[in-house]
Amino acid sequence: DVVSHKIVCLDPDGKAVLDFGGRGNGPGKLNYPTHVACDAAENIFVSDSLNSRVQVFDRDGRFLRTWGKRGDSPGAFSQPKGIACDGKGRVYVVDSHFENVQVFSPEGELLLAFGGEGNAPGEFWLPVGVFVDARSHVWVGDSFHHRVQVFRHLEEDRGQLEP
Repeated sequence: DVVSHKIVCLDPDGKAVLDFGGRGNGPGKLNYPTHVACDAAENIFVSDSLNSRVQVFDRDGRFLRTWGKRGDSPGAFSQPKGIACDGKGRVYVVDSHFENVQVFSPEGELLLAFGGEGNAPGEFWLPVGVFVDARSHVWVGDSFHHRVQVFRHLEEDRGQLEP
C-alpha cells in the first residue's frame, strides 16, 4: 500500500492477514514502497523507493536488515522501483533513475550491475519492475520504450548477463 507506506499481506481470499511498515526512514519504516519479492526462505524484500534502499523482513513482518543509500555510486540508489529474487538467493533491484539493474547477495553485497540509459538492447529508459523466472532469466520492464527486455546468465560462476 504505497499511500499508507505499508506492506499488506493477503490470504487467497483477499483478506488482509498481516501489515507492517508505516511512514518513516528508520529501520522497518517505509517511504513509498513500490515493489516486494520473497526468497525461498520466505523473507520479504521491499524496494523502499523514496528512502533509496532495500529493506528485508521475515515472513511475520519483523525487520531483519536494510541496505543501500541515496547516491550515485555502485550499491547506492536514486529511485529503486522493482525487486526480485532468484533461486540462488540473489536480489535484483531496478533503479528507474540510474536506468540499471543491480544484483545483490541476500545480505546486500553488490555482485553485479547492468544496463544504462539508451535505446539499444541492454539499455533502458525509466525501467520499472523486474521478474526472475524458473530458468533464472531476468525480465525487466523498460517503460519509456514500451518493451520488456529479457536477460540470461552467460557464465553462472562469473555472473555476466546478456540481453
